[in-house]
Amino acid sequence: FILVIALTHLSAWGATRPNVLLIVTDNQAPGLLGAYGNRDIRTPNIDRLADDGLLFEQAFATSGVCSPTRATLLTGLLPSQTGVHNGLPARYDVEDWSAIEEFRNLPQTLADAGYRTGMVGKYHLGDHARAQLGFEFWVTFRGGHTESFVDVEVTDNGKTLNVADLGVHITDYWTQRSIDFLKAQTTAQPFFLMLSYNGPYILPPTVNEPPVNRHADYYADHPPAMPQFSVHPYLREWAKAVRMPAKVTGGSFPWAAIDALNNQQAMNTIASEMTMIDDGVGAVLEALNRIGLADDTLVIFMSDQGSAYGQMGLWGNSSWGAPAPAYRANMQIPLIVRHPGNVPAGTTSELLIDEFDLFPTLLDYLGLGDREIADTPGRSFAPALLGDDLDWDDTVYFEYIDTRVVQTRKWKYTKRFLAAPDELYNLAHDPGETNNLVNDPEYRPVRDALDAQLTAFFARYADPRYDIWRGGTAKATLYYGGRNQRFAARLPEWSTPVTKKAEPSRDR
Repeated sequence: FILVIALTHLSAWGATRPNVLLIVTDNQAPGLLGAYGNRDIRTPNIDRLADDGLLFEQAFATSGVCSPTRATLLTGLLPSQTGVHNGLPARYDVEDWSAIEEFRNLPQTLADAGYRTGMVGKYHLGDHARAQLGFEFWVTFRGGHTESFVDVEVTDNGKTLNVADLGVHITDYWTQRSIDFLKAQTTAQPFFLMLSYNGPYILPPTVNEPPVNRHADYYADHPPAMPQFSVHPYLREWAKAVRMPAKVTGGSFPWAAIDALNNQQAMNTIASEMTMIDDGVGAVLEALNRIGLADDTLVIFMSDQGSAYGQMGLWGNSSWGAPAPAYRANMQIPLIVRHPGNVPAGTTSELLIDEFDLFPTLLDYLGLGDREIADTPGRSFAPALLGDDLDWDDTVYFEYIDTRVVQTRKWKYTKRFLAAPDELYNLAHDPGETNNLVNDPEYRPVRDALDAQLTAFFARYADPRYDIWRGGTAKATLYYGGRNQRFAARLPEWSTPVTKKAEPSRDR
């Protein structure tokens, strides 16, 4: 079935496949966009993208932080398959180390298929000094943590510079370099550009400080609404557990997150950085129009994972809590797809989409569906992009180290390993996930069925080397701050994370 669709697409595209522009934001919930209902934050260009394409109302990240979600996005694999379980460090003992080079990945696959490839923005999957994964145009920065939007050292195709010396905001720099890449393209060879903004980010220290961008004054005069809740127990427990010295405005990271709760300045910072990104999206799309490539380009807009900005008294992604929070605010991501004349304009989809579905979908849509992604749990939703009906199992899965989730249209079950509590929500009656039914005898059959489904899924797909729940380890890092002792104590053969070059697997 997939191969038939792929061949049909290839025939439709003729000799040249569509270009692909993949725009990824960092730690962004859908609720920051007008297209998803926000009436206070200005995102006219992203909203127009939704008007011209297909908006997915129920798309979810596969994990809770940047490196594992980006690994999933580019490989179609789970963290417990790639070994990337947490945000990777900024420096490595192994020169030119890449976290996912042994797997089939999106940029290398498209490069092998004749695409010119560009990476602009946040990478966070290995050594930043030289291009990786088949990318030829390479503009990025070290690590993944954003401490400033105006004082950032960048590696730009072998050269090192600081945007502070240029007097530009980092978002504008990513935008301009993406436009430079687009200007160098021709219609003779398709391109793949991954434009990976490191905003709006919303994590300390940037969110605790006044915004430094051209939209700051507007939001000071027009403050956007923000959720108003008292501190969630998961965030409070994390603050109690973390005994590190104060390193950011507001104290240690958890206390800085608590400081951001119900703090209008923090919300103004988020809004202004979101609008900076919207400016960039508009400029890049306009560049496509000027060059004459808009109709030939599949545009995908998404974030790596969601991030709470006050919902339920939480702040940040799934690493910002003890235990790891895995609510909708942490998991849900925006997903908008545009391809003029192919993807029906002004449409929406209620399909439950998992992040690991995107890679097989793109290969299928581009006529490359015969490329094997070994052991991926991902499924192609390419027919939905063309407006066709699709027989689809509305189930998504999630994992972040000690927390795993299975979610259907009605139920959501969260299970934890060496942590508590487990959680069960009836989403049809409790979309806010406030009434935990996991210990209610009436719902024990539901819990047991979902538990068996979750267990079977990871037994099927997880690689024992990287399945933390079965004694596996991680690449480069697991938890920071000395929080791995419980794994070593309970799992006698558990080994600490390692960084080493990997042998290519069979599906490259």
